[in-house]
Amino acid sequence: MDVRALFPEWDEVSEEQEAEIAAVCARLGRSREWAAEDGYTHAIVGGAVAGERVAWVEKVEEDDGGWVDVDYFLHMRSGERQLREWKVDTYNPYFGCDVGHLRWWDGAVVLVYREKHRTIACRLGPEGAPQLRAIGHGWTVLNEVLLCDSRARGLVERIELPALRPMAPLPAALAVRSMVMGSCPLGQPITDEPAGLQRRIAAGLPEVAGPIAELLVGALAYRFWEPRPPLAATYEAVFDEERWNTPCWLPFYAYWASSAKERQVLLAQLDAVAARAPGEFEGEDDTAELACQHIAARCAELAAVCRAGRLPDGECCYFWVEWSQEVFAGAEGLFPAGMWAVWQGLRPRARELLALGEHK
Repeated sequence: MDVRALFPEWDEVSEEQEAEIAAVCARLGRSREWAAEDGYTHAIVGGAVAGERVAWVEKVEEDDGGWVDVDYFLHMRSGERQLREWKVDTYNPYFGCDVGHLRWWDGAVVLVYREKHRTIACRLGPEGAPQLRAIGHGWTVLNEVLLCDSRARGLVERIELPALRPMAPLPAALAVRSMVMGSCPLGQPITDEPAGLQRRIAAGLPEVAGPIAELLVGALAYRFWEPRPPLAATYEAVFDEERWNTPCWLPFYAYWASSAKERQVLLAQLDAVAARAPGEFEGEDDTAELACQHIAARCAELAAVCRAGRLPDGECCYFWVEWSQEVFAGAEGLFPAGMWAVWQGLRPRARELLALGEHK
């Protein structure tokens, strides 16, 4: 499932800001937009009020007809006391900064904003460095969980608020259920012991040959243990993050490159995993079971793709581009040996596979 369709458009997500901006303007005794004596036009583009505390994002702009000088500032105030002013960190403020969410959490605020290249969640307290994390462009907030689309097909990422701590992701079907209910379980933190989780996931699948199980677990479930980069203090650190493209279509490439007999075996095993019935959670949220449910859903799609001989309409895969392959080569410790062996065997055919993945 393409999870991007699950999330509301940006304008829908940011509707909450209209009422909050009005509340901020009333608290500050200002209009939403005004011309200051310094020649700049000021506009409040995001806001949050919680008791005596008020926070707002202010756009400050001067256009002399040839040069536009613009910046965005996040202000935090308690009563009449200014707590902090922070220039919102973007690639270039000229290209805009849209506020989708702003909320107080005790003495800090969480801001979700979109700039030219990234959608970013930021936690900012009265002092200390900001904490920035790039998130998917599709997102929503349910209580203390920020849900966003994932680079891995069929998954929805969960981020704990206000700490911006990544938790185990959700298969798309369970994320839909959470959105309908209007609440989402927090889940378990990303594990720092991937080998143990990989074994638990493999044990939860139907009887599958060891190498194929490792291929499926590694290619499809890696987001359940992949360590995210640390929270960044600057936009440059967020933007410069060097990551490989997702290997989530690797079983399809393995099928394509296999003999007729090997294809039959792999396809039968994809069908067997796809038929797996969802298990019961031992607790509120079991990471291994979530991963198994996700693998089963993806195997159903992979089986169809293998039979069709091409990726779904509109889907492209850029795992095999040269820069991605160079970075991915350093990620061996994250993956089961069986999956890594498949990747190594296919890598000499990267150009062919890249062309195969560019089907539209």
